[in-house]
Amino acid sequence: MLRRAGLAVLLLSLGACTTPDILDCRAANGLTPDCRFQNPEDFAKSPSGIALIISEMGQGSLESRAGRLVAYVPSAESGRGDIRVLWPRMSMPSMVTSLAPDAAALGDPSCPALGNARFVPHGINARRLDDGRNVLFVVNHGDRESIEIFEIFDDGREITLESRGCVLAPPDATTNDVVVLSDGSFRVSDSFRRSENTIVSGLRMRYGSHRPGFAWEWRPGRGYSRIAGSETAYANGIESSPDGRFVYLNGYFENALIKVDTETGQRVGEVSVSGPDNVTWTDDGRLLVASHHAGTFDLLKCLGIDRGNCGFRFQIVEVNPETLASRVLLDQQGPPIGAVTVALPFQGRLYLGTFAGDRIAWR
Repeated sequence: MLRRAGLAVLLLSLGACTTPDILDCRAANGLTPDCRFQNPEDFAKSPSGIALIISEMGQGSLESRAGRLVAYVPSAESGRGDIRVLWPRMSMPSMVTSLAPDAAALGDPSCPALGNARFVPHGINARRLDDGRNVLFVVNHGDRESIEIFEIFDDGREITLESRGCVLAPPDATTNDVVVLSDGSFRVSDSFRRSENTIVSGLRMRYGSHRPGFAWEWRPGRGYSRIAGSETAYANGIESSPDGRFVYLNGYFENALIKVDTETGQRVGEVSVSGPDNVTWTDDGRLLVASHHAGTFDLLKCLGIDRGNCGFRFQIVEVNPETLASRVLLDQQGPPIGAVTVALPFQGRLYLGTFAGDRIAWR
């Protein structure tokens, strides 16, 4: 009992030194917020370019939270947008249990339909496949650990999603982010073993030599294979080169973006980035990495935030995918947003999302 009391006092005293949360919702430091979200962790562009597709992880504990996918259609004048719920729908028709006769399934044929199961989206990735279909792949932590696959229908005015299949995550995996290949295969980051204690594993990764993270590749008919050379401490955001040969993987507790040649299984380069979260492509072929500058107790506190936005410092780092030269585009602490997980250029603005808060922001 005395040990527990002492530990509680230590945690509280250290917690007092954490970065204050951001509770107001006003523009500041060149950024404008929109505070109508629940942990908007990742972004993708809709095929027509009319909207951002946003993955909201929802609030509460991992066992109770429920999230959603929304389309955000910004105003050209202000950047603020309308929010349109894409998934789950208010009423779920038969498409969640069966496909239309002319719709070819994607993913693993043995994966059961999501149905009305709890849905907690995390990393997302949109792509046009070789067969012409526009798809969205989604890491899901709901009632099952899975990659959910949707076809995107976007006529420039309305956007809808249709379920097209799924793939269950490998046993004991904690998936994080996904990138789609042109034939409907995908690569997914695996942060650590689900059977591990999350906090203990995180401390071992941050302060020790524990390296349980890596990336998987999944292909139809062959299933999962581990990508050699991708081992890291808490595998986070993932992207692939346009030809699919190279994987760019963020090692969150390794403080590095690593580049792996999937043909040789060799790590061919890396760039130092503090706490790299998601990684996205710019239109001119650069990588944008959301970088966290947070202490351990900042991270722990932000996991349980239920009001406002986590306030710890972040950077947006631009990386040349060939040379891995980098430069900081944005360095921010304080209102109106912190703990940014993703940065995506869209319609002439840079949009930002977070894993721990009620808002997105843009400049």
